[in-house]
Amino acid sequence: MFVLRTGLQGNGKTLNTIKEVDAKAAKEGREVFYHNIRGFNPQHEALQAVWTEFDKPQEWFKLPNNAIIVIDEAQTFFRIRNQASAVPAYASALETMRHSGHELHCITQNPGLIDHHFRKLCNSHIHYVRGHKGKVIKRWEFERVNMDVEKKNVFTDGQATRILIDKKYFGVYQSVAEGSEHHMKFKPPRALFVFIILVALIGYFSYGIYKSRFAPHQPKSVEPVASQGVQSVATVPSVQGEAQPLTPEDYIALRVPRLPDVPSSAPIYDDITRPVTYPKLSCMSTSDPDMVSKNHQRLTVGYRDGKVYGCRCNTQQGTRAVVSFSACMAYVDEGAFDPAKPDRLPPPAIGQEQQAPPSALPPSYASAPVQPAVPSDATSRVVVVGDNSRMPRTIK
Repeated sequence: MFVLRTGLQGNGKTLNTIKEVDAKAAKEGREVFYHNIRGFNPQHEALQAVWTEFDKPQEWFKLPNNAIIVIDEAQTFFRIRNQASAVPAYASALETMRHSGHELHCITQNPGLIDHHFRKLCNSHIHYVRGHKGKVIKRWEFERVNMDVEKKNVFTDGQATRILIDKKYFGVYQSVAEGSEHHMKFKPPRALFVFIILVALIGYFSYGIYKSRFAPHQPKSVEPVASQGVQSVATVPSVQGEAQPLTPEDYIALRVPRLPDVPSSAPIYDDITRPVTYPKLSCMSTSDPDMVSKNHQRLTVGYRDGKVYGCRCNTQQGTRAVVSFSACMAYVDEGAFDPAKPDRLPPPAIGQEQQAPPSALPPSYASAPVQPAVPSDATSRVVVVGDNSRMPRTIK
């Protein structure tokens, strides 16, 4: 099996190769042979498998069977050659490496730097990308060599995982020369600075809006009003009787509706939602099947004498009054007494003729005198006046 591992300088390809190969070798009980890993310490405590250095990378195929082989900067030993030239043994050995159980891992910066025979026989291509020299590395794995890794960062034919740089492997090998570590320090992207500035601006303006609209203000002295039965919702009385600013808990409590579906039921609206009128119902009913079918969601539907009826009551504001079907039909058939509506005529006095003021009579009666009824006795007389001002309530 041949695995090609690529990535630019400082992208963590060597460190993660050591980490992944060591874990696999320890699990399978195999020995690892390595070459050209700078400053490698095979006795480091982070390593679990047995690591042995060998000197001739172009004779990797002569190593013991079942060995795992790691060669860093492989382009140094397996350069691109003329395709018309004879295939060297180190390249042709890839064709039959399965017979010996060898597993070769070559590390290089770009797949285009290595012999084309290696690229054609690659079983797995792993590419590492370290964005802005941070701690997170994006690991791409392809089934074949991907020559576009130097041009793109996103691929549809590979599997991507995010890994972190494992600091415990820093002492296993020497990545850079002493004194040059600063070249690989994290460089935050410009977009990060823009994001931080945007967050700061949003926080600043949000605080300004909160302070101007929601933060409690210094209470002002207000003369008490006798007609107000509800205490001011902006302040609460202290022990000495002076108004004090609301606490955040009290401020929130004033705005929580008593009825979840009725926002105006919050205590803060008590002073301005006192009733000044009451629902005055206007009801209608219909037995037309088509009308009931088309408007069944806007009507209260029920049955009477084997027929389906639709009934609805509205208030004087045009809103629907939720009443039962039987109550709605009763309002249509019989009406409803309105205790807040004054009588048209004052009650007649005993022994006196009832006279209606001209302004209170309907226009149809203003032009003709009212004929008194014949009294039943000499002590009382009642005048009967017809009323044609009442409109029918039933629409059928």
